[in-house]
Amino acid sequence: MNGAGNAFVIFDARKKAVKLSSEQIQKISDRKIIGCDQVIVIKNSAVADCLMEIYNSDGSLSGACGNATRCVASMLNKKNVKIQTAAGVLECWHEGNLISVNMGVPKFEAEKILLHGFEFDCVDVGNPHAVTFISQKISDEKFSDVGPKVECDKFFPNKTNVEFARILSDDLIEVQVWERGAGETLACGTGACAVGILAIKKNLVKNKKVTTRFKGGDLLVEWNGDGSSVLMSGGYEKEFDGEILI
Repeated sequence: MNGAGNAFVIFDARKKAVKLSSEQIQKISDRKIIGCDQVIVIKNSAVADCLMEIYNSDGSLSGACGNATRCVASMLNKKNVKIQTAAGVLECWHEGNLISVNMGVPKFEAEKILLHGFEFDCVDVGNPHAVTFISQKISDEKFSDVGPKVECDKFFPNKTNVEFARILSDDLIEVQVWERGAGETLACGTGACAVGILAIKKNLVKNKKVTTRFKGGDLLVEWNGDGSSVLMSGGYEKEFDGEILI
């Protein structure tokens, strides 16, 4: 499945256990084999409709993924869905052809950190993000150079996701994302939340609801200020079902 181009291979382990090694996750994520940004394993939960484990393409665990949460919610055939993650229980609901998710209250980590020639603000939306607002579109070469350097900078002992955001209007922000443990992806749900939150908090936009435009598509973010939860909405697509021999 994918949400705004953010691609996932999803295993349903609610009836039969699925155990994957780091090497197997890396192979599944390889675009020459199947290919995805994250591997998702759905399990039974005592406190929600299901438990979702999220593995980055390098085999590492991730705390949250907004787009994967929405994709999993679409599989459960319920109008309102609760999904347990390492970042807590996330509530999702259908709105027409879109699925929305409450990503919880963000935690602000640091402001105006100068790294590799760019000024970053840091926020945690279930996983860490470093966001820089730029006035000119960054070149692919520069992005591919700076993105991994910031991800692995010593300032972030557990690494971080990295977003380069360009404000086009009071309700539209263009975003390019380098995900922790996955590299460049076509979209990132928690990244969309991080960008929207910081744009609103820093008064860079007038609206409390903004569209974040990624290479893979648009995600809508709504946040009403300090102490409030951030809501993220977007479309989803089921690409195919299949079986693999491991």
